[in-house]
Amino acid sequence: MSTTRRKLVIGSSVIVAALAAVAYQGARSSMVYYLTPTEFASRPDLRAMRVRLAARVLPGSFEKVGEVYRFAVGDGTTSYRVQFGGSLPDLFSEGREVLVEGRLDASEVLQAVQVITTHPVEYKEMSDRYRRKTEGAPGR
Repeated sequence: MSTTRRKLVIGSSVIVAALAAVAYQGARSSMVYYLTPTEFASRPDLRAMRVRLAARVLPGSFEKVGEVYRFAVGDGTTSYRVQFGGSLPDLFSEGREVLVEGRLDASEVLQAVQVITTHPVEYKEMSDRYRRKTEGAPGR
């Protein structure tokens, strides 16, 4: 193998290894754990990390102070207070299942960066009124 070819192979290998290391670090830093409040409470090693909690918005806990929303989420055993400064989803309401992503601060309040509502898993039969409207629609 010539000296030029050897330098090219070594240089290419170094570049590929560097790109792989950068990709690994990026993927590792963007990982977000998905837990219930009780699971999160039992994992002190995750306290400083960004987490995603799956929980229900507790009734009577919602308030808006200026541009900040405050509410509590829980799973029936453990609950956390949440503070969020963004736009809440249209389906957000007390008693609804939500995914809250953020970090726990020193005062045990989850500083949320994202709030997502879940959709209920229920089937509703098409009403007669809607069925009559769609019977003559193209493709029916």
